[in-house]
Amino acid sequence: MAARERAVRRGQATMIGLLVAMVLMLMLAAALWGPALPGKRPATGSSESAESGPAQTVLGKSLQQANGVECRNNLQQIRTSLRMDYGTEGRIPAQLAPVGGVPLQCGVPLQCPVSGQPYQYDPQTGQVRCPTPGHERY
Repeated sequence: MAARERAVRRGQATMIGLLVAMVLMLMLAAALWGPALPGKRPATGSSESAESGPAQTVLGKSLQQANGVECRNNLQQIRTSLRMDYGTEGRIPAQLAPVGGVPLQCGVPLQCPVSGQPYQYDPQTGQVRCPTPGHERY
């Protein structure tokens, strides 16, 4: 009888352990995705708008940071391509996007992946920058 009782208690302990693990996973999911979870809406009167949604969560901030890295990488490739064109042509291109001339051979989009705004190019200095707020330092 004592062996059977121990087996039942062991089974109960396993079930409690599983329930605790599930609760911890749900709490972790809620912390990571927060307002991004389906059906969850910000409370009335809160400072968070519907547009900001996942940007306020850990996952949203990570995605925003990844897009920032993509923008920085695009700018670096464009600048490298401009330096290479200057080395071969001996002059700075008049514009990034071709109008009838040879296109810039960098193979990256000429717009910010976050805002979709085209990169700003100064043909006199050869400087390229992103007009998206927060990307000034790129």
